This record gives sequence, structure tokens and C-alpha cells, in this order.
Amino acid sequence: MEAKQNRQERDWRSLTIYQVMVGSFLHGEGGAEGYHDLWGPDGERKNGNLRGVIQALDHIANIGATAIWLTPIFDSSRADGGEKLQASGYFANDYFKVDPHFGTEEELRELVEKAHDRGLYVFLDGVFGHHGGVCTPSPSGFRIDSTPSLCDRGEECGAGNVKYPESLDYFKEVATYWIDKFDIDGWRFDQAYQLCQNGHNYWCEISQAVRELCDKRSAEGKAWGTLGYMVGEDWSDAGGISSRIFRDGGLKSAFDFDGKQLISGSMDGQGSGGLDNGWDDVVRVYSSPSERGYAPEDVLPNLFLSNHDSVRVADNFYDEEDEINLMTRFAILAGYSGPVTLYYGDEFADLSRDCEGSRPDNASRTSGHLNAADDRECRLLEYVRRVMTFRRDNPAMWRGSNEFDRYRQDDAEILVVTKVDDATGNRVAMIFSDRDADVTLHGEETPRKVRSYIPELIKLA
Repeated sequence: MEAKQNRQERDWRSLTIYQVMVGSFLHGEGGAEGYHDLWGPDGERKNGNLRGVIQALDHIANIGATAIWLTPIFDSSRADGGEKLQASGYFANDYFKVDPHFGTEEELRELVEKAHDRGLYVFLDGVFGHHGGVCTPSPSGFRIDSTPSLCDRGEECGAGNVKYPESLDYFKEVATYWIDKFDIDGWRFDQAYQLCQNGHNYWCEISQAVRELCDKRSAEGKAWGTLGYMVGEDWSDAGGISSRIFRDGGLKSAFDFDGKQLISGSMDGQGSGGLDNGWDDVVRVYSSPSERGYAPEDVLPNLFLSNHDSVRVADNFYDEEDEINLMTRFAILAGYSGPVTLYYGDEFADLSRDCEGSRPDNASRTSGHLNAADDRECRLLEYVRRVMTFRRDNPAMWRGSNEFDRYRQDDAEILVVTKVDDATGNRVAMIFSDRDADVTLHGEETPRKVRSYIPELIKLA
């Protein structure tokens, strides 16, 4: 099948990324055996593999995602620390091999090709600040220097085991090897702040190497392996992220922990809420990155609701089996001007609350599935599919400017967000209301009936 050309090629703002925790997601028959244990809830899947991800690609594309992020798949089978650590993937012992518990190089190639056939980018997860006992050189002969070295985040991070600049050439090779050999489209970087050492941001050099390779591949006419998206993890506020991984033009995207807390609560606080200030928090998260304290002005925070290190978003909004508050959060995510990330299972309102054998930082590593189990899951899945495909098909949703109209109608607090994409003339409206209401948009005569906390997304032009 000829690969589809993604319509928003090389525009990072268009990304709707579907995150998969490989070990706990799906076990595909005929694939690798998988691991037997993994940090996470008892009684949940531990033997996920690449074959399971391949079998899920239609589902991922059908809900409107434009990319997939795999937690680390590099060989960790001999990493120091036991099977739970090995199965997480975050402590590699060989960065240039696929972990045989997850699959083979041939299966990774198949996954990438079939994802591209469906218009999906593929991002791998890179851990460039710590490892699980790498003792062999890169294909070009570079090595990791494991001398303990404190990062610029300070004592709270403790001592790392990758020293820079001594290890820089090794990890530049890792970053470019998988793009050039397997056509992957970019990276998610774990604990990215670990590469800020002795006042220098080593993401500058790694980003430059990736950009140069992707530009070269694009000039050669390659359709994939040219995006070069790189998003870093630094669980800090906007100022902290800007002072480290964004500094001096290093990374251009990082996960928006501030925004996540505004709309879906803290990482580990079950019942912690989000939208504590009502629609004020929507206006806040839709403000420009610079207005929210991010610098420089051209960075692109990546908004998310939950991930593999947090409680699930549904844990905060179960509401007597009513999915309406979850719909609000997915609609906010869909209308964010910039890249966003979905965590597997959240589209079904999967829960991690009361899971035995887990902590808040691994409770959400529950078994993946592709089908709704009941009417509630069906309703949420259909709504997520509707708002995410609306986002995919309307560039005003992911790069448009925002105009806010807030008012009270009887007992209802209403927010109308009008988004406009200047390049295409695409215009959309998003209607939020905390009560059932009749809302008349500017230029329209007939009121639109809006249900409480189920935002309406409307194409205007």
C-alpha cells in the first residue's frame, strides 16, 4: 500500500499523539513472548509486544490520532535492577537493538510502515540521561561516559549516570540512527532535564543533528522520517522548563504539566479536579505559550490529560458513571493550538483507582483494549473520535487564533471560543456551558442547544 502523505507534514502543531506503554498495552499472538512482570497494578497485562501495537493501528487512526508514541523498545533485557525495571524500557543496555521481549527489527519496520500507510507518524522514547548498563560502543565506536554528574535542575535530581559532553556523540548517533534506518519521525525524551549539565543545554547539539538529517531526507524526496519532532519531559512549571530544556534553542516542545493540572488535575492526586476556576482555566490554557510563562516565543508545549506516570484522567471524573466531565476535557484538548497527547485507554474512561499493587506513578499501566465494554465506554469513545477527527480536519483547531466570548444566560455560564486559521480561512466555534442552554453564535439566527458539560464543536467556514 502506498504511504499516505500526512496533510500537516512538518507542522508540529497538528500532532495528536497516541501514547502506548508497550509492556502493558496489547499482546499480539505470533509476536514476542513479552515480559512477565512490570511496575504497575496486579492482575494487569505485563506481556505487551510490538505485534499488539501493529494490531491496534486501525483503532488509533480511527479515533483521529495522527501519531503514535511507543515507550522505550530498546534492549533492556540485561539491565541492572530486575525484570520490573527491564520491562519498563527506561533502562536500556543496548540502544541499537530492539528488546527481544517486545519483538524484532522486522516487526518494528512493519509497525512503522503500516502506521505510515494510515497516515500516522511514529515516535520512539529516548532516555539519554540514564541507562541500565550499556557496555558496548555505538556502531561508529562512540561510548557513554557513566561518571556521576549532577544536572542543572539541582540536588533534587540526584546524580545521573550519563556525563556530558563526553557522551554527546553516542546519543547524537542514537537520535539519528533510528530515523535514518527505520524511518521514524521523531522522539519523546524521558527526564530531558538530565542533559542540562554545567550550565549547557546539550539538546542544542542533538536537535541540530536531527534537524540536519531530516532536512537531508526531505531534500531527497523521502515522505517519512523528515518531521523530526522532539518533545521533552521535565515535570516543572513553564519557567523551569524554559530555563533548562528550552534554553538556547535546545528543544522546541515539552509536555505541558501546568496545562495538564489546569484541566485534569495533578499527576498523582485522585479527585484533584482541574478546571477549579471554571472556564477561566480554559482561557488560561488556550493563551499563547509566552503569556503562560514559556520562553522563547516559538516553543510548543504539548498538552495532555494523563500518562503512564500518573493516575488516569477518569479517576478524577467518574461522576456516578456519567462521562460528561471527561468529554469536556477531551474537547479542550482537541481545541488546543499546538501538539497534544492521548494516553491509551483514556478514550474508554479506563480507571486506575483502587488498583492493587500499584503506586500513583504507575497505576495507569493497565491492560489495553480496542473495544468498548459498555454503553458508557461507547459514548465516550464516539465523542473522542468526533472531537479528535474534527481537530484533525480543521487546522483552526490546532493552529488557529482564539477569540473568547463569555457570558451568563439564566443560570448557565457559557464560553464560546472562536478559532480562525489565517492560512486557509478555516473558522470553527467551540461552545462550553455548565448547564443545558440555547446558544446563539454571532452571525446566526437559530440558537444551538447545548448540553451541560458536553462541548459542541462547529465548523463555521
